[in-house]
Amino acid sequence: MRQLVVLVFLVFNLFAYSAEPTTPASNITFPFVGCNEFTVKWTNGNGSERVVFVKEASAFNDVPEKNQYYSDNAIFGLGEDIKGDKTHWCVYRGAGNTVTVKGLKKVTKYYVTVFEYNSAVGGVYDYLTSSYPEANVTTKSIIADFTITPAEQCANGNSYQFTNKSTSDMSPLNYVWKFGDSDSSKLKDPNHSYISPGKKNVTLIAAAPGCYINASYDAIVHPQPVAIFELDKTKPKNDSIQCYFGNRFTFKNNSKLLDIGVGPSSMRYEWHMDNGFKQTGFTADRSFPDPGVQTVKLVVISNKGCKDSTTRVYKVLPRAIDPSMVIFNQKSMCLSSNKFTFTNNSPSSINSSWRFREEFISYNFDSVFNITATKSFIKTGKYYVILKAYDIGGCLDQLRDSVEVFTNTNVSFTGLKNQYCLNEPIAKLVPTPGKGEFSGTNVSGLDSSFTPASIGTFKVIYVSSKGSCKDTFSQTTTVLNRPVVKLGNDTTICKDSPLQLNVNPAYVSTWYPSGTTASFLNISQSGKYWVISKDGICSDTDEIVIKSLNTPTLKQSRDTTLCGGSFLKFNLKVDEGTISWNDGNTSGNRNVDKTGFYKVFVSNKCGSVSDSFNLVIEETACKVFFPNAFTPNGDLLNDTWQPYGKYEFIQMNIFNRWGEKVYTSDKSPVWDGYDRKNLCLEGVYDCVFEYLMQDGNSMKRVTEGIIIHLVR
Repeated sequence: MRQLVVLVFLVFNLFAYSAEPTTPASNITFPFVGCNEFTVKWTNGNGSERVVFVKEASAFNDVPEKNQYYSDNAIFGLGEDIKGDKTHWCVYRGAGNTVTVKGLKKVTKYYVTVFEYNSAVGGVYDYLTSSYPEANVTTKSIIADFTITPAEQCANGNSYQFTNKSTSDMSPLNYVWKFGDSDSSKLKDPNHSYISPGKKNVTLIAAAPGCYINASYDAIVHPQPVAIFELDKTKPKNDSIQCYFGNRFTFKNNSKLLDIGVGPSSMRYEWHMDNGFKQTGFTADRSFPDPGVQTVKLVVISNKGCKDSTTRVYKVLPRAIDPSMVIFNQKSMCLSSNKFTFTNNSPSSINSSWRFREEFISYNFDSVFNITATKSFIKTGKYYVILKAYDIGGCLDQLRDSVEVFTNTNVSFTGLKNQYCLNEPIAKLVPTPGKGEFSGTNVSGLDSSFTPASIGTFKVIYVSSKGSCKDTFSQTTTVLNRPVVKLGNDTTICKDSPLQLNVNPAYVSTWYPSGTTASFLNISQSGKYWVISKDGICSDTDEIVIKSLNTPTLKQSRDTTLCGGSFLKFNLKVDEGTISWNDGNTSGNRNVDKTGFYKVFVSNKCGSVSDSFNLVIEETACKVFFPNAFTPNGDLLNDTWQPYGKYEFIQMNIFNRWGEKVYTSDKSPVWDGYDRKNLCLEGVYDCVFEYLMQDGNSMKRVTEGIIIHLVR
């Protein structure tokens, strides 16, 4: 019975502890987030323990299975998966409330969930899966990177600058540099020099709490070539000290270059010798042109630009012949009298010998064994002179030079006239043969020309030289004075005062356009005039433009009375002058239509005139009154008929009623009623009356027909 009670109790406890928790965990936080790890913290529920699962990139879609035990590992990916599909990794199992998860990817989102559970003896695990917390977090970023400047250098004097390009959303960052040669640095941007060549793998480790990453690049330290050379002992007489004549130094190259395994290696070579002389190539030789101590420098340059150099010195013994002490009396002569003298005054020379050889001929004409030699050549041409001599030490020296023998040449030139006028264009001289030299006054040897720049007789000389063989040709020319004609500037004259143009009477002058020949010309008319004056072959010309002005004139005006609306019209002209009126008007073309006193002045450089007049403008001045009746009865009242007004009478004719002319007159506008003899009868008469009257600035002719009543 007691045993049964115990079993019941055990069963009771089994179900009591394996019951599913009722309160889930909560408040998931991430106290620390790094690049490769983060710390998860939460508030526990009422389970006896709990498991923590982490999933990458997406939220949870599975929950732990009841009575399933999940092994944990804080390194992501090493714990147990919920479903075996390698997505939900168990990172914690226990009664605590925090765990640090490692082995994560940087800049990656991770989802975290906490499941409460109760466990009992016998492998019963009751997980609370109906309610559980879930949160996500994204890991931090850190990127390690750097540059090397320059990335490839030569071993000698190398200095590499390492520039840190690392970035992170965490701080501070710590750095460790490993330079690949046992040296390291914790500086951000270190500088480092290598003492040996080779390919150096440089690693930068960038670290922050929870983050650790590195980057590696190669720094190439190229080896320096080693320049080594010596004389090539396989060549005969290739000694470090040699005679001047025939000296030749041949060099053997023993230079080296270490191979560090970064690609093909090669070298090029520069041999620097006397006076900037340079050779390239693996081997070199040199015949030095001057005696003395000679320095030879070999510069070795690798295909990566690394250099090394070494120098050696050699000696060339002094010359047996001093070229400055070898004297030729002439280097060229004319064939007719050539005789050359050659002297070797070199103090170191013994056993001097002279040999003469024609150009292109290999054999010698003859030889002279003496310090001084003389030689005359029987034909023109170039001859080689070879001097050989030894010094007291047995060194042979040789000097080779040449002389030339020319035939006499007929020289001349063309292009020079017998006479020139002063300041004529430059005369170009054409010599035969060319390459000679001109000389003389006003002669230019630079462009072979003669300039007629001064008066006189001049000698032009042309010399054609070949060495000391010279031929000369000369010619004289005369430069004559050129007439000078100056007519002066263009001008204006008065027609009434002629201008006289003059030239030097010593010249023969012709005036144009008239064609007259004289030393002067009187001009009163406008026009262009020019003259050509000659003195022998030389002439000069000049021209002048003359404008002739008329003296101002005016037609005299008279006092005038005009009817209203009429005017006086003026059209005044003056040559290059002015017109002014007393009313301020300056026009020569105007209409005067107002009553007043008028005065006009017309002037130019040839004189001035004036005119004045009174003008009266009357409204009735141009109206003529014709009476229609008169009484010729002798009572002295209205005894005659005549028109009244301002007009100029021309003529009138009076006709009776039958058309018979009874009276005519061109003397007076008055009719006394008589025909030729008798008083006309009382009655009606027709009168044709002609007169002039003012019309503006002129007079117009008017004919009027009038009815006249004669009353007695």
